[in-house]
Amino acid sequence: MFKKKVLSMAMVVCLLFSGSVTANAQVVDDLGIVNDGGIAIAPFYSYTNNTSTTLSVSGSGTATALANINGYSGTTTKVAITMTLQKKGGLLNLSWNDVTSWSQTFNSHSGTLSKTYSVSSGTYRVKAVYVAYSGSNSETITSYSGEVKY
Repeated sequence: MFKKKVLSMAMVVCLLFSGSVTANAQVVDDLGIVNDGGIAIAPFYSYTNNTSTTLSVSGSGTATALANINGYSGTTTKVAITMTLQKKGGLLNLSWNDVTSWSQTFNSHSGTLSKTYSVSSGTYRVKAVYVAYSGSNSETITSYSGEVKY
């Protein structure tokens, strides 16, 4: 009886671990395009053609945050950008804390928001929330810059 239980448990464990385990690195760009093992998967946006979110920090500690959205001429009627400068911190330096934010709305199919801010030592990124409108319809895209250490 004991041997049957052990054999049954061993079979269950083998079945659980019989599937192959594959770890793939996924790269996601500003538009949410996932490159997973050479296959690019891009979400379709109705009113947004592309976005770009970047952060740079000069040697003197001036952070330059830039967010750009391009919609479709004749379709996209307005765009809005909210940019938030974030600093890594918290327990074990694993969370992101908001430092400052900027917002701007553009009555056009495209817009660019560029701001500077004086930073202290640490690791920073920019979170950008883009909203593209077509009349009363809208879509929202959230994007992050790369991390920059100063």
